[in-house]
Amino acid sequence: MQTLMRNVAFGLSVFCLAACAGTAPPRDDTIDATVERAMQAFSVPGVAVGVVKDGAVVHAQGYGIRELGRDERIDGETLFRVASNSKAMTTAALAMLVDAGKLDWEDKVVDLIPDFRLHDPWISREFNVVDLLTHRSGLGLGAGDLMLWPRPNRFTRADIIHGLRYFEAQSDFRTEYAYDNTLYIVAGELVPAVTGTSWEDYVDREILGALGLERCFAGDIPAAEMQNLAVPHALVEGELAIVDRNRISEQTSMSAAAGGVRCSLDDMLVWIRLQLNRGETDSGESLYSADQAETMWSPKTIRSVSAAERERDGTHFKAYGLGWRLADVHGYKEVAHTGTFTGWGSNIVLIPELDLGVIVLTNGGMTGPARAAIADSIVRPYLGVGGVDWVAEYMPEERNTADEDFDVLAAALDGRRAAKPLEAYVGDYLDPWFGDVRIYREGEEDGLWFASVKSPRMQGQLWPWEGNSFVVRWTDRSLQADAFVHFGIDGEGAIDGMTMEPVSPETDWSFNYGDLRFTKRSRGQ
Repeated sequence: MQTLMRNVAFGLSVFCLAACAGTAPPRDDTIDATVERAMQAFSVPGVAVGVVKDGAVVHAQGYGIRELGRDERIDGETLFRVASNSKAMTTAALAMLVDAGKLDWEDKVVDLIPDFRLHDPWISREFNVVDLLTHRSGLGLGAGDLMLWPRPNRFTRADIIHGLRYFEAQSDFRTEYAYDNTLYIVAGELVPAVTGTSWEDYVDREILGALGLERCFAGDIPAAEMQNLAVPHALVEGELAIVDRNRISEQTSMSAAAGGVRCSLDDMLVWIRLQLNRGETDSGESLYSADQAETMWSPKTIRSVSAAERERDGTHFKAYGLGWRLADVHGYKEVAHTGTFTGWGSNIVLIPELDLGVIVLTNGGMTGPARAAIADSIVRPYLGVGGVDWVAEYMPEERNTADEDFDVLAAALDGRRAAKPLEAYVGDYLDPWFGDVRIYREGEEDGLWFASVKSPRMQGQLWPWEGNSFVVRWTDRSLQADAFVHFGIDGEGAIDGMTMEPVSPETDWSFNYGDLRFTKRSRGQ
């Protein structure tokens, strides 16, 4: 945490440099200075930044290092995970199938994937392709993400499709925006449903291959290309650390259609030019039609606008299209998306009216504010907005959540005892979508342990809290998601199940503990 405090102090103490000087498009040295400041302020080891204007790459530069403790530098061919910026590749693939007459945006999902179900039978019948892509399903924020992350795990795409039926709606169908990832996995499975080709093979061949990209992969990465790899980092209990579990691997990710593409800066700049050209490649070939480009960039789900956004950006509306977030920003239409995966961050901002595109890729640290500060420092001057120090603007208020979690754990360790003998809690527990969890003891003198069968990273010791409630402290501290485990009792006072909730309010919403409802298995089940 001392390292973070030093970086925060640095970010607040430096003066604005050229980023606040005016409204002219930023020069290379201005971008360089801003990126270096952001890296220091937000504890980011490495960054790649690219800018496309009027069809040409006007800036492409790597900054910093690929991995802590090593000297290899980031460059234009370094591979990053782009995380949720993969979603636009999924929608582009479906747009190509719509152009080819193999799919329609209004097609019912259940007609193409018969095992698809949601909790409500009517919604299951009415759910169409657009509904998969627009975060308006009625499911809660991040519903089912524990089937995707933390990696590696043993869930399959079939598990995700089947598991969705167990989630109760949190809002009415097509009324509210709630970001999800699991429905993009379903969307990816539409590709094999209508072509017989997997999502990753189709994207690799029909999009990335057609664009001539050699350092961008939806599917498996050839062994010869497993070099010049960025490495993910995160602030773990206040110190920057490598997140080994999220390193780039050769194999395709089960969650690829939602966030599994690995790509270099140079190749992402080609992807941006395709977007700004409405589906036309640099050689004049049309991958998808201008009509489909307009469809993907058209509002489908309304999003709320905060007072800060109205004041800072002059924003009157925000919406979600198909794989893209949409907003009016200082009188221009902004088409953008971010990608977040522990240890990785990406940000794409397009201003179509100005034929402008910006891409920021990071390998960890405080990825959210870092990518936003860098992108805004580049984009806003093109919009006529100057005089803002975006690094200082995105500096978060100091919150030591690691210490908060530790305080809860310390209290739990302070001589507390469970309401029942520990053996009463031992057993196998089943949630209908997450599967089995074992609560066990290593030995007579040891406490309780929690171990998920399908998500092996979710393993840790249980410490008594209050009554029949415990705190589980995950062995892998990079999860940053310790949880309360509340055991339930039946009418006879026996343990019959358990629920969970995060210890810290800052826990990432992808740890959707609130959707878990475990039942204790009887002997012989």
